Amino acid sequence: YDPVALRTLDALFMGQDTRLPDQEVERRHMIRTGITTMLLLACCGIAVPELEARPEFLMRFQNDPFRMAAVDGCSVCHENPNGGGPRNVFGQAFESAGYVITPTIRADFPDRFNVETAELADGTVFYFADPESETVVVEREGETFLIDLAAVATGSVSSPDRGNSIGFFVTSVGMGDGGNLGGLAGADRHCQSMAEASGAGDRTWHAYLSTSFEGEPVIHAGDRIGGGPWYNADGILIARGVSDLHAGNNRLNKATALDERGGIVPGIGDELNHHDMLTGSLPDGTAAVGMNCNNWTGNGEGSAMVGHHDRLGGGGVERSWNSVHVTQSCSQNDLEASGGAGRFYCFAID
Repeated sequence: YDPVALRTLDALFMGQDTRLPDQEVERRHMIRTGITTMLLLACCGIAVPELEARPEFLMRFQNDPFRMAAVDGCSVCHENPNGGGPRNVFGQAFESAGYVITPTIRADFPDRFNVETAELADGTVFYFADPESETVVVEREGETFLIDLAAVATGSVSSPDRGNSIGFFVTSVGMGDGGNLGGLAGADRHCQSMAEASGAGDRTWHAYLSTSFEGEPVIHAGDRIGGGPWYNADGILIARGVSDLHAGNNRLNKATALDERGGIVPGIGDELNHHDMLTGSLPDGTAAVGMNCNNWTGNGEGSAMVGHHDRLGGGGVERSWNSVHVTQSCSQNDLEASGGAGRFYCFAID
C-alpha cells in the first residue's frame, strides 16, 4: 500500500487529516478492505458456510447395533439438520456422557434406538439395551438404574437403590495443597467427607493411593479398596472386583468416572483439563515406589504417578486410568500445569 495515497483517499472520502501516522493509516485501510470484502460476498450471494457436526460422532451413532435405520444425519444430535449450532435433547445427553452411547441413553431415547423391553405388573420396566448383555436398565417409580446381571445372579446386589449402590467416585475437588493429602489417613478422610456430602456416608471409603516406606512394607492401592462390586453415582458398574478393575477394564472412562455428585470430570478437550488422577500406582494396582509425593505428605519436590480418567493422552499407555506418567513436582501449581488438580479416586470398602 502507499501511505501517501491512502491519506489522500481519507481526505477525499472521509474528510480526515492527511497527516495521520502510517500505522493508523494501515489499520484503517485493513478495516475498509474487510468491509468491502463482506459487501462483495453479500452482493454476489456468497454465504459463509455453517459449522457442520463432527462426522466421528455421527459415525458412532451409525455404528451402534441398536440404532433405528430410519434415523440418520446431523439432526440426530442437532436442531439444525445441517449440523452445527444448538444440540437437541439427545445431543445434549450424548455430550454429557462424554460422546459415549450408554445403555441408559439407549433406554432414554426409544425414538432413536430399537431396544427390547419387558414390563412387570408393578410397573417396573426392564430395558435390554446393552450389546454385551452384561447389564439391564431398570425404570422403577420414575427413577432409572443400571443393574449388573452377573451381580444379581450371584445375589451380591440386593437392591438397585442409588444411595446404597454408589461405591466409586472421583473427588470433585482436590485438597488444594499439591501432593500433601495428609497421608493415606487424610486422603481417606477426604473421600469420606465427599461421600457424606453426597448422601453416601453410610459406607467406609478409602482413597485409591499407594505408598512406599523405607524399610517397611509398601501399601498397594489395589489392596485397600475392598472387594467390590463398585458402581458410580448413576448406578453404572465400574468393576465387579479388584481383578476386574485392573484386568483391561474399559468401563472406567470419562463417561463413567463421575464425581460424588454424579458430575462429569473435565478432561482433554474441555475448557479445564483435570484428567490427572493421583494414584502412586502401577497399572496392576501395586505401588510405583517413590512416586507418591513423600507418601502423600509433600507439596514441593518429588513426583507422583497419575492416571487419566478420560483414557486420553500419555503416549504408549494412553488407556491407563491409573498409571500414565509422573507429575513435574508435588506443588499445586505443577499438578495443575500438567493437567490435574490434585483429584483422586475413592472406593467404598464395604
